[in-house]
Amino acid sequence: MLKYLISTFTVILFMTVKSYAAPLHAYYCFNLETEESINTFIGAFDNFFASPASQGVSTHRLYAFPLNGANKFSHCIVTENSSPSQFEKNNKIVNSSSEGQELLGIISGAGEIIMEGAGTPIIASDNQNPTSPVGVIIDIRAKNSKAFVDALSKLVNSPGQKGEMIVFEDTFTGIKGRTHYVVINGSSLEEALSNLDETLASDDGQEYLRGANKFRRVMDTALLNLVKSWEAE
Repeated sequence: MLKYLISTFTVILFMTVKSYAAPLHAYYCFNLETEESINTFIGAFDNFFASPASQGVSTHRLYAFPLNGANKFSHCIVTENSSPSQFEKNNKIVNSSSEGQELLGIISGAGEIIMEGAGTPIIASDNQNPTSPVGVIIDIRAKNSKAFVDALSKLVNSPGQKGEMIVFEDTFTGIKGRTHYVVINGSSLEEALSNLDETLASDDGQEYLRGANKFRRVMDTALLNLVKSWEAE
């Protein structure tokens, strides 16, 4: 386990004229088996963010993964870092304070860490709401990264794209074999699924799908729910 466990959701993938505010999302995924362990985890972050020691730490969000296929983790904590230097700043703040050390001790005892990594958001639709309660996350293995990025960038910027979509490139790989992940968010599961279906059913979506198998493989699709956010101040 890393000395510093909190720097992964949705949630995600291309470089266009659009920009996204947090270029490095670090994620740490745990298996929290009981309601007690989940509440202990949340309480530890509540206490840390209520303390003066948290000043300068980036936004953290806790996600639950109720439908997660073969993956063994139940929850991920994700930090939205404005830059790699912000990630390093988080490490320093947490590791150098007694409050940070207490946080690390509590969360390491609450559940086993299963996976860690970081992704860089490279494409996003205009209508992002980072506190959307539900998301569908699609794990991708790109066969041809440039072709995949170009095609998906065209789709995200097309009239056929519906709802919130963000694409990440895996900077530090968490899931074996994954190169990118795409998150489609919504106010409900029905809305998120409808946004995905309508996007792919559009003329732009059908054009994307006709070539997709040549440059990417879908590995897994999972459901995520936002549990709580701790916003940077």
